[in-house]
Amino acid sequence: MQEAENLPLMPKSALVYYLDEKQSPIPYQKVASIRSCLENIVETIFVHIVEPADESRWRRGDLNTRIGLLSHFFSADVIERLHSIRLLGNDGAHQANHAALTDERIGDGLSALNVLCEWAILAYLKKHGLMSTDWLATVLSTLPPVYRVRILEPLIESNTLYKARVIAHQEARQAYARRMYQGLIPLDSVPPETTEEEDRIMSFLLAIDKLAMAYLKNKQFERSFEFVQQMFDEGWMTEEFARDSWEKLENLQSSFHSLPISGSMEQTRSYLEKILPAVKNEEQNLFLTLFSAMVLESPELRAASSNQAPQLGAAPESAK
Repeated sequence: MQEAENLPLMPKSALVYYLDEKQSPIPYQKVASIRSCLENIVETIFVHIVEPADESRWRRGDLNTRIGLLSHFFSADVIERLHSIRLLGNDGAHQANHAALTDERIGDGLSALNVLCEWAILAYLKKHGLMSTDWLATVLSTLPPVYRVRILEPLIESNTLYKARVIAHQEARQAYARRMYQGLIPLDSVPPETTEEEDRIMSFLLAIDKLAMAYLKNKQFERSFEFVQQMFDEGWMTEEFARDSWEKLENLQSSFHSLPISGSMEQTRSYLEKILPAVKNEEQNLFLTLFSAMVLESPELRAASSNQAPQLGAAPESAK
């Protein structure tokens, strides 16, 4: 998984500038590449985040204005980091400010640049969760596991749910499943409607499941089991849920070498192109637009595929 470990998640057009920075030993040339990389991401990815009412200002605005128009989507600290990269580039463009181009500032700029696209995915998931559509988690799972780990860890950490409610929800669903297994509830019965809080709880539990699997598929075997134990010890999982998760991880580990885990962005593109035909036009949303722009370079390419739309359940294992 060399590519996933060394390269940031970003469009190929932005990656060119990112790699240019590595080639130059001269500070002002390095920050010129950093600035160009930021501008590319803003123009190819973040452009899709702009509110319709702000589109005219976006088209006329400079980089400073455009970053400001993203404040409805990103947190204040992310906006601050974006401005710090912009200001770094400004200093590189003025000879009088070249003395301010320290290794520390350049390193900080690169660190932020490295995860800009991951921040966009994370910001969406914080707002809408992993279950805003039936296919979202499947699409996310086409990424190499190292990216999923970096996205899902802060998503879990941002959780603000009450433990007692999370446990009560699991117990209620487990009781419902037992009654159905016992024949007390018809198998074809429609599950009860869920509340907004229950949707948030289910999204959180799915994130736990996905992060545990991402650890394992990233060859962090011990960490995957430790994470499940940690969630149980902290009171987020019932014993039954933790046991089921543990058994799932054991089964995955035993067949690890036969799992088609995405190890590069090229494989991610291939998996994504197989999944996209199953996404109905009316279900397309901002997440899919952003993800397609990052992975396929252009959101318009998401429509390209065969006329036969596969079922999402038939997606490759790495996309589950």
